[in-house]
Amino acid sequence: MVRSAASGVALALALAGCKALAPMDPDQSRIQPTAVLATRISGEGTRDFPAFESTSLSYTRANVQRNESSLKGSSTFTTLTLDSEVRIERLDRKLVWTLDAKNRQYGECPLKGCSGAITKKPPSKKDADDDKGCRLRIGNTTVTVEPTGQKRTINGFDTEQYDIKWLVTFRDNASRKSISAISIDLWTTPVTQTLKDAITLEKTYARAREKILDLDAVPDRPVDLPPEAARMINSYLFPNVTPADRAGFLVGARKLDKVAGMPILMTVKWNFSGEACSVDQTMKDIGDKPLFTLTSEVKSHKMEALHDSLFAPPKDYKRKK
Repeated sequence: MVRSAASGVALALALAGCKALAPMDPDQSRIQPTAVLATRISGEGTRDFPAFESTSLSYTRANVQRNESSLKGSSTFTTLTLDSEVRIERLDRKLVWTLDAKNRQYGECPLKGCSGAITKKPPSKKDADDDKGCRLRIGNTTVTVEPTGQKRTINGFDTEQYDIKWLVTFRDNASRKSISAISIDLWTTPVTQTLKDAITLEKTYARAREKILDLDAVPDRPVDLPPEAARMINSYLFPNVTPADRAGFLVGARKLDKVAGMPILMTVKWNFSGEACSVDQTMKDIGDKPLFTLTSEVKSHKMEALHDSLFAPPKDYKRKK
């Protein structure tokens, strides 16, 4: 018994000695609550839109945000990294840092004058001219949101499924009709307190950023189209639909108010068919296939206690001249 007790004391002393010799955390900056969001978006390749995959990892506080993003394009033969960036926005200092890990350098620019910081622009004469060529005008809009009763676990989130159909009628100058049909397979999760805290922090940052950059406030919506889907729709409609009608078309997303919870997985398919502005002629080689299929997925969304140093260039990085 004495020998066993002595061995136990020796082991405890040895462990204490190892702990005393263990290296301290080299990062001595403060640790504060941070909202962390990881997402992945992918699009299937079509005639008009190449296949792509983008990932984003954002760290957000009330007045700072770090975003690590990458964009890859793929074809039948190869996959290429088209863009990769680490961007730190400091609202408290009204500046942006972009990190170049390969060369251990960083760029710095004012928040309002930096690439990626979009501010309001007056409409150009070209955009304001609504009378050139064939024009599509929005007619009836119908949105149906139906819970399917299906449930599954996705990336650790307990989710339930919704089937969404969003139909918009367009008519051209000659009263010919075309139909835009967006179908959304949506899986949402209940908003827990942790999710609520993360979302609130991200909204606080977004509102402060909008104010500094003089942007219109983005309304809170239970469900919205991924920005990539909105951009693809806008680019396709651009030749025939006025800016005002394009904006009016996307407003339809505000009607998705029957959805409960936060979106985790969303697959969006868009079909556009009909005779208006000879759409039927340009769509001959596509047939009944969607113009695009896009999948947006939340991989993780939570609160973490992280170091302040995450929101500044590493000390060994040199500023680009």
